[in-house]
Amino acid sequence: MRLSVLMLIGLHKTIASIEPPGYEKLLDEQRIIRELLESPESNYDWRVRPRGNLEEPEDEDQIGPVLVTVNMYLRSISKVDDVNMEYSLHFTFREEWTDERLLFVSDRLSHIVLSPGQKIWMPDTFFQNEKEGKKHDIDTPNVLVRVFNGTGRILYSTRLTLTLSCPMRLTDYPLDVQSCMIDFASYAYTTDDIEYTWKDEKPIQIKKGLRLSLPSFLLSSVSVGNCTSITNTGVYSCLRTVMELKREFSYYLLQLYIPSFMLVAVSWVSFGLTRTLYLLE
Repeated sequence: MRLSVLMLIGLHKTIASIEPPGYEKLLDEQRIIRELLESPESNYDWRVRPRGNLEEPEDEDQIGPVLVTVNMYLRSISKVDDVNMEYSLHFTFREEWTDERLLFVSDRLSHIVLSPGQKIWMPDTFFQNEKEGKKHDIDTPNVLVRVFNGTGRILYSTRLTLTLSCPMRLTDYPLDVQSCMIDFASYAYTTDDIEYTWKDEKPIQIKKGLRLSLPSFLLSSVSVGNCTSITNTGVYSCLRTVMELKREFSYYLLQLYIPSFMLVAVSWVSFGLTRTLYLLE
């Protein structure tokens, strides 16, 4: 009997010793996700927004707006259309907020990662000057949702390609500078429920080489600001990115002005040759 017990103990230690690195972290993550979202005791309702004004978390009466911190990573500008007054932008959009209902404490994990199918409350952000847009799903949805240990802080990141309206003034063409904007706000929640703010450090990141990626424009500057809007249904928090696109005169000099000048010059030469031939005859 004692020999059997010793053999079982040795077998257990052997199995435990061959567990892959990080196995305990994986089990811990599965347990935390199950306790937060899937167990009957969690009572988590993703349709209800979290409490705001969490500076005094012990005060249950603090139910102010959720503070959503935003930053973006600009990847590429594929076109700037003068005729339709629009441009296409490929970028990563990131939002951060706190949901105390998802707070957990772990000695092994700095954060947990949720899959797109695991529903939590999220800001209903929309882009006000969007004409067309798509989320990237190849080969899996390009979405990241992290919940950080000890804080209930959530990071949501997704990759988007949008065609955005950009009203242009062409009076100085081809020496013009156009200001193209990205405006986004909450669709349903007013400032009583959601307030957007830019991340303090590097609210806009730009991929290396993007400023010179367009043949006919130069991305001269990028700035951020607010565009809070007042409508019949309420006041809505809104953030704005302004991209200054300076038209490259050298491009039009080579593609338009020099060919046109040469065409006119050749036409005048042909007139001179015709007159010379007439006089010779």
